[in-house]
Amino acid sequence: MMLVKRNKGLLSVFIRECSRIATHPVYFIMLIVIPIGTSLFFLTLMPDGLPEALPIGIIDHDNSSISRNMRRQIDATAQNKVYGTYVNFSEARADLQEGEIYGFVEIPLDFEKNILIGNQPKIWFYYNQAFFIPGSLTLKNLSKMLATISGGINLQFSTAHGANKDVSLAQIQAVVADVHPIGNPYINYSVYLTNIIMPGILELIVILTSVYVIGIELKHKTSRKWLAIGDNSLFKALLGKFLPYTIVFVIMGLFYNVLLFKYMHYPQNGSFFWMCLDTVLMILASQSVGILMIGIFPVLRDGLSFASLYGMLAFSFSGFSFPIEGMPYFVQGLSTLFPLRYYYKIYQNVALNGVSWQYNATDYLVLFLFLMLPFLILTRLKNALIFQYYPKK
Repeated sequence: MMLVKRNKGLLSVFIRECSRIATHPVYFIMLIVIPIGTSLFFLTLMPDGLPEALPIGIIDHDNSSISRNMRRQIDATAQNKVYGTYVNFSEARADLQEGEIYGFVEIPLDFEKNILIGNQPKIWFYYNQAFFIPGSLTLKNLSKMLATISGGINLQFSTAHGANKDVSLAQIQAVVADVHPIGNPYINYSVYLTNIIMPGILELIVILTSVYVIGIELKHKTSRKWLAIGDNSLFKALLGKFLPYTIVFVIMGLFYNVLLFKYMHYPQNGSFFWMCLDTVLMILASQSVGILMIGIFPVLRDGLSFASLYGMLAFSFSGFSFPIEGMPYFVQGLSTLFPLRYYYKIYQNVALNGVSWQYNATDYLVLFLFLMLPFLILTRLKNALIFQYYPKK
């Protein structure tokens, strides 16, 4: 009974916040619609793992049996689809610039003739690197396919001149690479993208929500009432206000983990428990960052603007798209300011590499230390709640 009486203010704030969530649709959108919509979008974006049927063009100046066979083989690959045959370079370039195709192959005149007399004809391939992923995939796929075609032609010539097939194969490809991709053995681009995009968007939502729920109290000048309900204790007021959001976001984060690692069977070579702890700590750290931001900028629009910038930069500084080690030293230092960076380091070691959590004990500790950030601005935030220094329109 004494415990209930002591925490009456905290419970009152908790009930008040639950009532606000239930009566304002914007909270339902932030807490449920956007996280679930994000997961459905990214999980269905590339169901086959890689983009398929990327359109390319063909300029066939030779129109021989070998060049036509080359076109059929290009069209038969999973990643590329022949969009059309062009008469000249200008037509193909126009479609490339308009985004109709991601690249085109130009087969020269006398292509078959030069092959038969032993010359080395050239094939030109133009691709649009402005679209980095489709351009790179198209280049990789066509380079591999053209190497296979070239090897097949050389094999036919060698065997036609009486050479042993096995000897000819060894001469064409003296060294065979036995490739074993670690962490993503199926070369599934969705695994690479979704496992960090979804937690990253969740982190962004958590930070924005944390800024919003305090900033809206300041904007509507209800912050004194909120603080009074919490027995004029900022600790009780913050804990009671954020507890409903923490519960929902933790459930959503754990749902993401179950969805990715159990339902979609994405690589998870380590402990599922430690990945869940990683997610929970990232959510709590993100809430702490949000409180820090609205404490520094106790104006709703300023806090949301800063939170949006910070949340978007987190994707770059996490190191999943470009290695942190390759960035300037100053930028490497900035990466330590983002919870998503530590989440990604733990994900790499625990989920992908399957190593023990002890190797990332420091990263877990840093995520926990993020929870101390609100203590830096408690006095400033409490003054903002009491005196309501909010700019008028």
